[in-house]
Amino acid sequence: MVATQKLFSTKITLTIDYGDPLILFKSDFRVKDSAGKVESFNSVVDAMNYLDSKGWEFITAFPVSTGQSGGSVYHYLFRRKISQ
Repeated sequence: MVATQKLFSTKITLTIDYGDPLILFKSDFRVKDSAGKVESFNSVVDAMNYLDSKGWEFITAFPVSTGQSGGSVYHYLFRRKISQ
């Protein structure tokens, strides 16, 4: 999961990488509701709670340098919860 702040907003959107091959200009991995509208979240914790409610378990987070003025993008790893 990568959380990205929306332009001119305090809300964030989520991009999910399932490991599928990327097709330039055709792949949209943002989280959407049942109507196909992109979901917005108040914070990363809000997004993590959403994924938890959908059966995903948080594993770890790590920064990836963007190379632009020392900035980083945080990536969050999840896995499906193991049902007993």
